[in-house]
Amino acid sequence: MKLIIESIFYSYSQIFFSNRKWFGVVLLLSSMVNPVVGLMGFAGGFISNLAAIILKYDKEKIRSGFYGFNGILFSAAAAYFFELTPFMILIIFFFIILAFFISSGLENLLASLFNLPGLSLPFIITLFILFIFLTNYHNYSFNTFLENGSFGFDFIPTYIQTALKSVGLIILQPNIITGGIILTALLFLSRIHFINTIIALIANYYLMQLLLPDSGNDILILSSFNAVVTAYALGGSLIILSRKTVFLLIISNIMVIIFTGFFLKFLVNFSLPVLVLPFNVVVLSIIYSLKFRQEQSDFVLLYFKPGSPEENFYYHQNRKSRFEEFKYLFPELPVNGEWKISQAFNGDYTHKDDWKYAWDFIIVDKDDNQYQNSGDLKEDYYCYNIPVTAPLEGEIVRVIDNVPDNKIGDTNLKYNWGNTIIIKHDKELYSSLSHLKMGTIKVKKGDQIRKGQVLANVGNSGRSPYPHLHFQFQLTDKVGEKTYKFPFSYYVRNDKNETILKSFDYPDKDDIVMNIDTHKTLKSAFDFQIGYEYKLKWKLNGKESYENWKVNVDINNNMYIESNLESKVYLFPKEKVLYLTDFIGNKKSALYYFYLLASKVPLGYNQNLRWNDTFQISLTINKLIRYLSEFFLMITPLLKTEGLYNFQKDEENNFTIKAEISSSGKGILNFYNDSAKGELLISNEGKLKNLNYMSANTEFNSEFINSEENL
Repeated sequence: MKLIIESIFYSYSQIFFSNRKWFGVVLLLSSMVNPVVGLMGFAGGFISNLAAIILKYDKEKIRSGFYGFNGILFSAAAAYFFELTPFMILIIFFFIILAFFISSGLENLLASLFNLPGLSLPFIITLFILFIFLTNYHNYSFNTFLENGSFGFDFIPTYIQTALKSVGLIILQPNIITGGIILTALLFLSRIHFINTIIALIANYYLMQLLLPDSGNDILILSSFNAVVTAYALGGSLIILSRKTVFLLIISNIMVIIFTGFFLKFLVNFSLPVLVLPFNVVVLSIIYSLKFRQEQSDFVLLYFKPGSPEENFYYHQNRKSRFEEFKYLFPELPVNGEWKISQAFNGDYTHKDDWKYAWDFIIVDKDDNQYQNSGDLKEDYYCYNIPVTAPLEGEIVRVIDNVPDNKIGDTNLKYNWGNTIIIKHDKELYSSLSHLKMGTIKVKKGDQIRKGQVLANVGNSGRSPYPHLHFQFQLTDKVGEKTYKFPFSYYVRNDKNETILKSFDYPDKDDIVMNIDTHKTLKSAFDFQIGYEYKLKWKLNGKESYENWKVNVDINNNMYIESNLESKVYLFPKEKVLYLTDFIGNKKSALYYFYLLASKVPLGYNQNLRWNDTFQISLTINKLIRYLSEFFLMITPLLKTEGLYNFQKDEENNFTIKAEISSSGKGILNFYNDSAKGELLISNEGKLKNLNYMSANTEFNSEFINSEENL
């Protein structure tokens, strides 16, 4: 019963591309202004979701309203257009079941063939079948009016009444009371939905006068209601919000008016209503056409489980800032120890034009000298004859090992690249290590090598006036091929007073860099395996509680930790850095604070190592200022939250991750600042021990009272 009730509320919410249960409750109540239509809509949602439960469809999809919203729309529309009789109620019951099967089948068909949502097409198809069945075989007549009257609000200007009736028509209640309730609720649900509603209504009003000037008020209501729903879909629900969204809304509004006029003339021959047909045609056409672009930076299609337009925007921006440079391969620096980048992209001497994406590695002393003594001999250079390693596993596809080293200051332009090793890492990515010392190459063509394996030693062969390692990524096995821009997965950059973790980044000229060396204590503490269980005792602002975590994996092999307090965090444990990619659920849980303190953790220790990360605004700021900022989100985000982290290690080899989480505003909100501090303690046995977090209004303390693995 709980599943059915929740599924009905979420089914109503789904009509507006929402995942808020309270909003579904508001829609259900507002649909009772016309109680006959409202009760029939409720019955349609109930029967659809009950059928999904009986037939054992996925419970999470049922709960989300996926199977119910078309049933609500269909049965409400049937009651709206036809006079209810016992026979009609029986027919509607059978057609609700038909709508359920059409919805389930069509949704999956469009998703599998075209990666498109079904939207409300199942509702329209089922309603058309009902119209043809009743009008042709049972001589039923139907109501053609759209307006339900003004309910005594005649003093309200006509164009506002029309706008409110258009919003109410979305749930088959074209009256100003329902429209007013929905518009008010939209303001609390989503500032973007509210703004999109206003933009769509105003644009449709003036564009209708331009494109269909002699149309009546009924057609204006019909067109406006399609324009509003289209704005919800394209203005943040199915396409990520951006500055260009308004342009897309105007174009789609014009298309809605054209298709509304077309379907009115076309469907009148078959005695069929238009309803949301223009919305479905316009949205599906635009979404499908956008999939074939070469550049996907503008009008980004939704690629994750949807939330509100604001949440979708925050998630995408956070995902972009954290993982935009993430690749499918994870190369490391091709050297061990501390090295300096003497030449990087667009170098001073070489690394230009088609060969600009390359690095030269050298070793320097504390005085920034790359050699000892006079520097006249190769052996004076610190990097000379030092081993180089494979940045990534792969196959050796080319080896050159017959070019002698140059004297210091000389170059060999005939054999420009000198002794070289080229490695094939997958079908498209190769790496090349050049200027190696003759006779030190330890691999041959065809060898399969592992990441970090010693390949050769640094030399001074080819176009190399002094010893160094030239390294580049490329797309073929050709010696001297054009370079390809591809990042190193993880490395640390040593500045004067601190060490910075870099993830999927590109070293710059004069950077002092080194690979991460995994520390067994940190590796053990964050070695989450499927089936591991953790128990915590915590206190939040004086209130004590217990919490259980379990590590699991979903059907897509995504690993996650799930809390019994209805929260979940997804893991990306890749080699030497752990990422917590997404948090979902209850923020009054230890798992939420763990997400804030361990969103990104290097599994290696360097003294003074620091790193940073960013967070979704919707996960960190729940104040009025956030809701005010969202009125400007279409122009620019005005708030941000970031975390600064560092390691501390005590005499007993216990580690502590220190975190400072700060939120700030810019522009008209530059006065806003908020901050919090946290600590995550790891014992020298490699166990998570304590988690503490403190802000102006939050004090959270917890301890892991049982972190034994349950294998």
